[in-house]
Amino acid sequence: MGQGVMDSVDNYWFFWTLYLGASVLFTGIFWRVTSFERAIWASYSLRAVAIAVIYTPWYSNSLESEMAPALMVAALDAITVGFEAAFRSFVPLILTVLFGLLLAGAIYFFKNKSLNYNKLKIEPKVKK
Repeated sequence: MGQGVMDSVDNYWFFWTLYLGASVLFTGIFWRVTSFERAIWASYSLRAVAIAVIYTPWYSNSLESEMAPALMVAALDAITVGFEAAFRSFVPLILTVLFGLLLAGAIYFFKNKSLNYNKLKIEPKVKK
């Protein structure tokens, strides 16, 4: 009995390591793809949503303490238990996405504010 428990714990950490490695690789590629020059707000918001969806963990079972990616938990709950059960992992997922969008907006505002402040010092074009 003890060996089976140890195998499942080892598998749990192995799959989390595998998932995090793949998600870091995907995030790096997505970061490069969404590096827009003109639509900076779109770039920040797409990155925030992707990072929130990929990295938000949630309890895989309401009775246990093991966690899994919230999107996977929602998908598996919707398939196996029913769509009503998927809402328990949608709540932290939606809150994380909203927080990510708020953070992306704040970063955009502060970066854009410093850039626009320098642009305001333009001399007027008046012909004499």
